[in-house]
Amino acid sequence: MLWHGAFATLALTLLVAASPAQADSTALCAAAAKPVHAELFLNEAVVAAFGNAAFSGAGDECIYPLKAFRYASADVLLLQAGEPGEGCHGCGAKLSAYVIQRTGGGLKAGKRFRQFAELGSNGAIIDAWPIEVAGDDAIAIEAGGTFQGHTATALDVFAFRGGALVRLTPDLGITLDADNEGAADDAGQAIHVAASWFFDPADKTALVVDYKIDAKGAKRVERVVWRLQGGKLVLTKGRLPQEVTDASGG
Repeated sequence: MLWHGAFATLALTLLVAASPAQADSTALCAAAAKPVHAELFLNEAVVAAFGNAAFSGAGDECIYPLKAFRYASADVLLLQAGEPGEGCHGCGAKLSAYVIQRTGGGLKAGKRFRQFAELGSNGAIIDAWPIEVAGDDAIAIEAGGTFQGHTATALDVFAFRGGALVRLTPDLGITLDADNEGAADDAGQAIHVAASWFFDPADKTALVVDYKIDAKGAKRVERVVWRLQGGKLVLTKGRLPQEVTDASGG
C-alpha cells in the first residue's frame, strides 16, 4: 500500500508537502488540455494538484499530466516535463509523481516526487500502470526507442516505500521487446523478441517475464523470474536470452 509501514507518520509526510497554492510555477502544457478534460479522474487529480492553473505552456517549458492512478489509500498523478514526443531522439521523458490524498469526499495535494526518473526516447514513454509489489504500491513503466536500427523496450518499476519513491529495477530497466531488423544486413539475420510480464499473484515479490523469440527461422519461448531481494529485483531463475541482447544492440 502507499501508506505501507507507520501509517500516521507517512500519511502526514505526504500531506504536508504541497497544496495547489504551492503549485509549480511552470505552466501546464496546452496540448494536454483536451485529453485531461476528457477524463474525469485525471482532470480531478490535476485540479487537486494545480488548482485552476491554465493550460498555456508549450514545448519542454511546461508540465504534461499523463495518467492518474488509484490506490487503496490515495491517488497518484503521473506527469512529465514537456510535451510527449517533442524531445530529442536520445532524450527521455522526465517523470514526476504527485500524491493526491482523498479526504472527506474531496482531494488534497500531497507529497511531490519531482523528476524521479528519465525514461524512453524522444521525450516520451510507452505506457504506465499502478501495481503492487510485496505490499507496496508501485508504478510500472514501459519505455523504449530505436537506435542505429535496434529497437527495444524496457520495464521499470518504482515503489512508494518509507516516504520515498524507490527504483526496484536495474538502472537500465528490464529489457522486454527487441528487434534488429533495421540493422540486419539481410532478412534472414533479423531477430524479433516479444515479451509479456506479470507479478506472480501467489508471490508478490516475483516478476515473471516470458520471451517469445523468432530468430533465424526458429521460434521458442523462454521464461525468466526476477525476485525482490534487498530492495531490488534480481534475476533468480533463467537467464536473459542472448537474442534479447543481440536484437536490442547491447
